[in-house]
Amino acid sequence: MPPAYYPEHIDYARQGIETPGTRRDGQTGIWKGGKPANASHSADNDHACAGIFDPADLKDSKEPQDLSRLLDDSASRYPQRVLFQRRSLHPSSTPSTLVYSNSIIETTYAEVQSRRDAFGSGLLALEREGQLTSSTSLEASPVEIKHTGVPFYGDDNRKKGRARRGWAVGLWSGNREEWQVVDQACQAYGLVAVALYATLGPQVARYITNHCPLSLIVASGDHLPALLKIAPHCPTLRVIVTMDAFPPSEWEIIQQWAHSINIKLYTFNDVEARGRADLLSPGPEPGEEDISKNRVVAISYTSGTTGDPKGVVITSSNLLYATLSIAAGYSDRLKGIHWKLLSFLPLGHIYERVLESVALYYGATIAFSQCDPAKFLEDAQFFKPHMLPGVPRMWNRISSAITDQMKAPGLKGALLRKAVATKLADWEETGQVTHTVYDALVFRKIKALAGGEVIFMTTGSAPLRPDVHALLKVCFCADFVQGVIPSKPDLTTFVHSIPNDKTSLGTCGFLASCNEAKLVDVPDMNYHATDQPNPRGELCMRGYNVSPGYLHNEKATAEAIDDEGWFHTGDIGEFDACGRLKIIDRLKNVIKLSQGQYVALEKLEGLYASNPLFASLLVHGDSTRSHLIALAVLDPEQASKLVWKVLKKGVRAEDVKQLEMAVKENEVRKVVLRQLAKVAAKNGLNGFEMIKGLHLTVRPFPDEILTPTFKVKRNIAAKVFRDVIEEVYSRGEGEVKEPLAPLPRVSRG
Repeated sequence: MPPAYYPEHIDYARQGIETPGTRRDGQTGIWKGGKPANASHSADNDHACAGIFDPADLKDSKEPQDLSRLLDDSASRYPQRVLFQRRSLHPSSTPSTLVYSNSIIETTYAEVQSRRDAFGSGLLALEREGQLTSSTSLEASPVEIKHTGVPFYGDDNRKKGRARRGWAVGLWSGNREEWQVVDQACQAYGLVAVALYATLGPQVARYITNHCPLSLIVASGDHLPALLKIAPHCPTLRVIVTMDAFPPSEWEIIQQWAHSINIKLYTFNDVEARGRADLLSPGPEPGEEDISKNRVVAISYTSGTTGDPKGVVITSSNLLYATLSIAAGYSDRLKGIHWKLLSFLPLGHIYERVLESVALYYGATIAFSQCDPAKFLEDAQFFKPHMLPGVPRMWNRISSAITDQMKAPGLKGALLRKAVATKLADWEETGQVTHTVYDALVFRKIKALAGGEVIFMTTGSAPLRPDVHALLKVCFCADFVQGVIPSKPDLTTFVHSIPNDKTSLGTCGFLASCNEAKLVDVPDMNYHATDQPNPRGELCMRGYNVSPGYLHNEKATAEAIDDEGWFHTGDIGEFDACGRLKIIDRLKNVIKLSQGQYVALEKLEGLYASNPLFASLLVHGDSTRSHLIALAVLDPEQASKLVWKVLKKGVRAEDVKQLEMAVKENEVRKVVLRQLAKVAAKNGLNGFEMIKGLHLTVRPFPDEILTPTFKVKRNIAAKVFRDVIEEVYSRGEGEVKEPLAPLPRVSRG
C-alpha cells in the first residue's frame, strides 16, 4: 500500500467536471472531481478527473477493506515504528490538573495494537458479565445503536466472545493516546465511539449520555467529578472508566462516591487487564464482513451552535472512504519520510479524526499536543511535526504577527519585505515555495516557530483569506492545503486544494473522489446556478463518505438529506473555470436588520477579526435593531500597547484587573471603532455592515459559548451577554460614523 502522490504533470485547469446532461432548472449539473487528470488526457477520456468511488473499487485491491484494518496493516509493516508521542507528566501533575514535562513518551504500532486488543476485549468482558445492563431501559441493554438503512448486529448476535456488540462507548477527554486506543478498540470489536468534546459543559454531556444512550463512558481524570455529578440523572449509565490514576486516598473517596450512586468505576489499566485475561481476536467474525464494513462506527455530536447537539451517524465506510480520498494525493515532499502529525484539533471533530486515520494509513507518527491554542506554537516547537493542521483563527493571528515584522523599520523589515515579495512572485510563476537564499537567510527563523520541520500545513472549518494563505506558504516554506468541511461538518464531506496549484488561492480545491456536488439557487440571497462568470448557489453533496443522517432524529435527517441523497450543506459555493470549489457565504448566520438589510455575521467576523488586536470577536445583530455591534476580547499584549498609545497609561499585560478597566475607557473604545471602520472601508462594506457599538474586554469568552473549533455559539452567547448587549445598544450608534479621522498608530509586534 504505497503512498499516493499527485502525478508529475497535472492539468490544473481540469480539476472538476460538470457532468453533461445533468442540469435542472434552478441548479447546476452534477460536478465530480478526484485526483486531477494527467495533462496528456485524450479526447476519449473526457472525464479523466471525474469519477466517484465505488465500493467495487476496493475489491481485489491492496487498500484496506475495512476501517479496522488501517492500524493492523501499518502495524504489520512497521511494528517497531513509533505511532504515538506524548509529553510525560510532571511530578506536580494531578488527574484534575495535568502538568506536562519536557520529555517524550513513545508508543510503537505493535504496542498500540496490543493495547487496542486488550481494551476491546475488556469492554466486551464487561458486557458479557452484565455490568452494563440497565433496569430502566425498555430495550436490551446496553442499547445497540441503529439507524435506518444501516446494517447492525442484532440482540441475538453473540459471536464475539458471547458478548453483544453495537453499543456505544462515550469518550470525554482531550486528544491523547487513550482516546485513540478506545476508538481503535471500538472499530475492531464492533462498538460505537461517541465523542464528548473536552470543552463541553456537564449539561451537554448529560444530554448526549441520555440521547445516545451511553452505558459506559471513558473519561480523563479532570472530567470525573462532573461525570459523577450528572450520573444520577443518566439512568442508562452504569460504568465509568478513568484514563488517569489517582492517589490511593483520593481514589478511595471517589470509589465511595461512585458506589453511592450505583456506578462501577474502573481505571483504564483495569479494563486492559480484564481483556488480556480473556483476549479476543479483532475484526469481524466469519459471515459478518458486510456488517463490519458498513455498520455505525461513531456518533459525532454537532457543537450545538443553534440548540441541542445532534448526533451525526458515521459508518465504517464513511470514515474509510474519507480517509482514502484524502490520502490519495499528497505532496511528493512527504515521499520517503517517516512523517509526524501534530494532533491539535479536537479528535471529536471529523476533520482531525480523518487526518489521524490518514497518518495511520501512511505509517506516520501522531504527536499529541496540549490542545491549548495559546500553546500551539510551543507544542509545534517541542514535537517538530512535518504536518501541521489548524483553523483560520490561528493562521490569521500568525499571519498578522509576520505582517507586523514586515512593517518594522530599518534593514530587518526591509529584508523581510523583499524576501516575501520575491518568494510570492516565484510561487505565482512556478508554484514552488522554496528559495535557496532567502529560506536560509530569512525564513529559517519563521519556520522554527513551528518546529522547523513543517512541510505540509492544512486548514479547515472555514475559508482562509487568500493573502494569509499565500503569506504562510512562502514564510513557512510549506505546502499549505486548504480543505473545507461544510457548515454541518460532521456529515463528512471533503474538498482540498493541490499544493502546487498557483492559482488556487481563495478556493478550497477539488472535490474528493468519493464525492459529487451541485449548486442550487438561493433567490433570497441573489445566488443562482446561471450566474456569470461562475455558477453560485447552496452547496449540495453526496457520496460514500456522507453520513446517512442524524441519530434518533428523522426530521433533522430529512431536512439535511433529500430523497436523492443530496446533503444540503447550508454553505454558498461557486465552481470556478478550473472546476475548483469556493465557499463564499453561509445560509446560516444571515440576519435581517430592522430596516430590511441582510447581513452575513460570520463573513463580517472573518474580516474584522483579522486585526491582531483581537483574540476573539463576536459580531451581533438582530431583526429589532438597525445596526450591528461587536463584543471583542483583546489580546492582552496588544491591549497594553493600545492603552499606552491612547491614554498614556502604562498597564502591564499581566495586570488583568487594571487592563480591563483601561480598555473600558471611552477613548479606547472609539479608537478601536475607528479601526473597525477602516477595515469596513478597505473591504468595501456597506454602511449597515459597519460596527456601530462595541464592548471591549481582555477576559476570554467562557467555554460554554465556544465550540471545540472556537466558533461562537450565537444563541448561548446572546443569553450569556444579554445585559452587555443591551448596554452597548443603549449607547446608540453615534460613537463613530465614518473612518475619516486619523488613527493613533498601534504597534502590533
